[in-house]
Amino acid sequence: MKRFLIALFLVALIFDLASARKKDLAGSVENATYVDDTYNVSMAIPDGWDCSVKKSKSPVRMILIKKQYDVPIQFQNAPNFTTIPKVVLYIDTTSLTVDQFVDSLLSDQYKSKQKNEVLSQFKSLYGNTLVKRRTKQSIGDITGVRIATQLRYTVEVPWAGSQSDRADVVTDFYGGSTFFAKDGNNIIMLQLVCEWRYFDVLEQDFVKMLDGLKFTSKK
Repeated sequence: MKRFLIALFLVALIFDLASARKKDLAGSVENATYVDDTYNVSMAIPDGWDCSVKKSKSPVRMILIKKQYDVPIQFQNAPNFTTIPKVVLYIDTTSLTVDQFVDSLLSDQYKSKQKNEVLSQFKSLYGNTLVKRRTKQSIGDITGVRIATQLRYTVEVPWAGSQSDRADVVTDFYGGSTFFAKDGNNIIMLQLVCEWRYFDVLEQDFVKMLDGLKFTSKK
């Protein structure tokens, strides 16, 4: 009887810990779909991408990482320098309209704590970003804004097998596609970032992801 009670207690403890961990997450993944009950948002997870659900109190709700990706020729001997294709879902609140919010992120003059926090997660919007395209896009009855951006970067890539400090200086570009939409006071941001040379193909995948983004209750 004593062993049975101990086993029952351990099972209950494990169940409680699992339940507590689930409640501490920003959402759940069910049938290859990310579901966020806090913000009434869901998104289909495409094949070939790993999904990482973040903490419930974080504005970063979940991150998708592409499992297989191309490595630029300049990084063949140092593939860890490659920007792995990544999609970030970020949700916060704002009283600004969608266009005003986008303008605030792109403005050199506008400063705020919220802007700093957003840019810390969306590196293709940080610094001397070049906006290549800005369009309206609707998801259901909610109309948002999608911008395509390009940002130059420079890194030093050590010579393969070299025991010295010799390195090649490589200059290239990040590519980013960011979708912004408002549901009530909630501002929903979804961004793809990758190497610019692969951007056109990956942005097509990103647009398909947006087709799988759902607002389950419009406020």
